[in-house]
Amino acid sequence: MSTPNSTFPLTLKQCRVIREIMKKGTEKEASSSLNLSQSSVSRVLSQAEQALQVNIFTRGWSGAEPTSAGEVVISSCNSILKAISDAEHQLQSNVPALLKLTTYVEWRHLLIIEAVVKVGSASVAAQTLGMTQPSVSKALKEVENMVQQPLFSRARRGLIPQAAAKQLASLFLRVSPVIQSLHHSLQSLPNELTGRLSVGMLSFSCQDIVPIAFASIFKQHSGIRLQAMQGPYHMLANALRQGEIDCFLGLMRKGPIHPELIELPLLRARYALIARSDHPVHDYAKKLGDLINERWIVARHGTPIRDYFESLFHSIDNKPPIQALEMLTFASSEELVIHSEAIALLFYDDWNINKLNPRLKQIPIPLPSPECTIGITLHRERQSSIVQTFIEELRLTIIDKLKQNNR
Repeated sequence: MSTPNSTFPLTLKQCRVIREIMKKGTEKEASSSLNLSQSSVSRVLSQAEQALQVNIFTRGWSGAEPTSAGEVVISSCNSILKAISDAEHQLQSNVPALLKLTTYVEWRHLLIIEAVVKVGSASVAAQTLGMTQPSVSKALKEVENMVQQPLFSRARRGLIPQAAAKQLASLFLRVSPVIQSLHHSLQSLPNELTGRLSVGMLSFSCQDIVPIAFASIFKQHSGIRLQAMQGPYHMLANALRQGEIDCFLGLMRKGPIHPELIELPLLRARYALIARSDHPVHDYAKKLGDLINERWIVARHGTPIRDYFESLFHSIDNKPPIQALEMLTFASSEELVIHSEAIALLFYDDWNINKLNPRLKQIPIPLPSPECTIGITLHRERQSSIVQTFIEELRLTIIDKLKQNNR
C-alpha cells in the first residue's frame, strides 16, 4: 500500500529544506535555521533532486545557487509554503499558543483532513485512501496538536468539520495542484540553453563587453542565470577551479598558470601612463626617469601589470617607486587619478584609450614593449555550451567595438 505522501513529487519537508537553502545560501546555515543536522539537510535535498530528476542547486560564488529547473521548483515550494503560512496565521487568531503547522505539517495530514471533511467519517476516509483507521485518527490528532484546536466534533451521523478543518481542507485543494503539476512544469522548460553563467572579472578597461554579451545571451536564452562579479586573480582562479564561477576575464598572465586552467586571447591592449589632465607632469616629464619621485597607482604584487611596472624602472637601473595605492576596479583607479596627484600605470584597448575620460590624459613617454592581451580564463575540463556561447558573444561585441573605433 502506498503512503499518501508518495502521490506527491515532493514532501513538504523537502519544500521547507529547499526554501531555506535558497534563503540562507548554504546547507549549513539552512540546517541551523531548520534545527536539523547538516547531513539531514543534504540527504533531504538529494532525495528531492532524485525524485524530480533535476539538479535544484549548483555551487556558486556566494553559496548555493538555483539552476533553471531549481527556479521552477523553488517557485512552487514558496507558493505552497506561503499558503500554509497564511492559513496558520488565520488559525493563530483563535488560540494563544504558538502554532506549529508550517513547521511540521505533511501532505498526508492535509490529504486526510480533506477526505474526512468530504465524507464525514474517519473509517470511510481510511477506506477511500487505502489506509487503516488508526492511521487516519493518529494523523488527525497530530494536526490538532499543531493547530491547538479541534478539527471535528462527533455526532450520530459522523464527524462534523470545525472551522479549522474546513480551512485546512480548502488549503489542500489550493496547494495540491501546485505540487502535482511540478513535473509538467519542469518538462515544459523552453528547449534552449539553461543553467548558470557566472563570470569573474579582473580590473580591465573594456569591462563593458561583459554586460553587452550578457544582454545578447539573455535575448536568445532567457532561461540562463547570468552573474558577474569582480575580484583579484587568486580569488577568481580558486573559484573557477572549485566550480563557483565558470570563467573570468582580464589581463593574461605571462608565466605559467594552474594546470587545471587555460587562457584564450580576446583583445590586444597596451600599457599606458595616465595622469590627471591638468597634472604638471604633462609639462615636464620627457622620460621615465622624470617620474621616479611621483606617487603611483598600480595593481597589486603578483599581477602582470605590477611585474611590468617594476621592469620599467629596472630597465633604467632604478628601484621601482614605493607604491601605496592599490585599487581593485578599473573605474575606481581612474577616479583616484582624477582626484589625486598620483600617476597610474593602466592598460587600454584601442577603443578605450581613444575614448579616455577628458579629465584624464596619457603621458606621452614611450614604454618598452607595452603590448599585452586581455583574455578569458577557463577550466580545462569544464567548458559548457553556455560558456562557449558567451565567448562567441564576447568576440562579436569586440568586433563591433573595433569597427566603431575605425570609423
